[in-house]
Amino acid sequence: MKKAIILLGLICCMAGSSCYPDKCCYIPPRPENSIVAIRNGFAWSVFNPLAKITLDTLTISDNFADIVHSEMIAFKLKFRGTDNYTLLPANVIYEFAPATNVSALNYTLDPGFNNSFSVTNYDTSTGLITGTFNIRLNKDAANTDTRYPATVSFLDGTFNIHLSK
Repeated sequence: MKKAIILLGLICCMAGSSCYPDKCCYIPPRPENSIVAIRNGFAWSVFNPLAKITLDTLTISDNFADIVHSEMIAFKLKFRGTDNYTLLPANVIYEFAPATNVSALNYTLDPGFNNSFSVTNYDTSTGLITGTFNIRLNKDAANTDTRYPATVSFLDGTFNIHLSK
C-alpha cells in the first residue's frame, strides 16, 4: 500500500510539472486591436495597430516607440476577404531603430521561407478582422552592422483588429 501511494505521488508530480509551457514559448492571449507573435523566440505584441481597407487594399500597420528603440511593421495586400494570401516582398515592411538617434534598419521578406498570411474572419458589421501570419525578414545587405540580427522571424502571429472608419 505504501509503495502504491508513493508511486501515485510520483505520477502526480511528473504530470503536474510537465503541464506548464516554457515562458519563452507561451503565446499570449489575443486581445482586440493587437498584433501578437513570437519574434526571434520571444513573446512580442503591439496594441492599437491601424487596419484599413482603401479601395481593394488591406493595410495593417503599427508604429511602436519607447525610450530604448522604435519599430514599424506593415502588411499591405489586395484584399479578397477571408483567404490565405501569398506574400511578396512588397507586401511586408519592417523597420527597427535600435535607439532614438539612430537610423532605422530595414528588413525585407525572405523569399526562401514559407511566409504566410491568412485572414480567418472578417465581420463586416463590426469591422473586426482577424488572422494569422508567419514571416521571416532579412536585414538589407547594405547594412553590415553585426550588432543586429541578420534575420527577424515573427512566428505564430495573430492579429485581431477593428478596421478604421
